[in-house]
Amino acid sequence: MTRTRAFASTRLPLLLCLALLPAVGFAQKAATSKSNRRGEHHHTLDAREQAFVAQATADDAMQITLAKLAMGRSDNPRMRALASRIVSDHAALNLQFAQFAAGKGSKGHAHGVPVRSIRAMQAHLQSLHGEAFDQAFAGMMVKEHRSIIAAYEAAAKTAADDRLKTIAARGIPVLQGHLAAARALMKEGGPAQQRRESQ
Repeated sequence: MTRTRAFASTRLPLLLCLALLPAVGFAQKAATSKSNRRGEHHHTLDAREQAFVAQATADDAMQITLAKLAMGRSDNPRMRALASRIVSDHAALNLQFAQFAAGKGSKGHAHGVPVRSIRAMQAHLQSLHGEAFDQAFAGMMVKEHRSIIAAYEAAAKTAADDRLKTIAARGIPVLQGHLAAARALMKEGGPAQQRRESQ
């Protein structure tokens, strides 16, 4: 009798655990499903956010392409240094956007700087030499950075996705540094170039 009671007393907790396991598993699945639903909703970017990511990544590609050209063609050490900085900084920004897009399950971007526009800018720069090349490149950097900085500022203020907002906010001072350096190099070209930059 004592053995039977002892067996029953040790068996009861085990039976209770076995009985509760399906309920625990169901609760875990329900929690995971709920978490996934929240995650899926959180991963969806609205049209403005998608457009910004597309614009920013296309701008990275354009800036890198033109800056690499300047690294090889400019005779001005400061211009080459700026071009090198633009390549490395925009490559870093592009990596952040690529990782962000991968996390969102993005399959690509439908908008951005048209390839023909980049090719047109390349062709124009390739037709120039010396000071003319430097001023044209610096002018392009001023114009393009003004445009993309405005897009970054808007995203930093209005993006619903916190990570995207952070990427934009941290990118602004980097781009402003490029803009300031390009403007400084344009001033070396004299009043005519300054007038063109201000237009």
